[in-house]
Amino acid sequence: MATPFCTDCQRNMEGGFVLDNNHTAQEAASWIEGMPEKSFWGGLKIKGRRKLTMYAWRCPSCSVVRLYAP
Repeated sequence: MATPFCTDCQRNMEGGFVLDNNHTAQEAASWIEGMPEKSFWGGLKIKGRRKLTMYAWRCPSCSVVRLYAP
């Protein structure tokens, strides 16, 4: 993925990720298709849905953060 420009400042953005802490591990956050639906057992239903790792880009000038799920 090419480094995006901040649309406000026209500067290169810094790459990173959003951390997802769960009970067993630390992972990069994911985008899940569709609206959230509660699971009978707790949490959310995600079986059969597309799951994409999210990448974060932050502007070093104005601090805006944009999330992408390529």
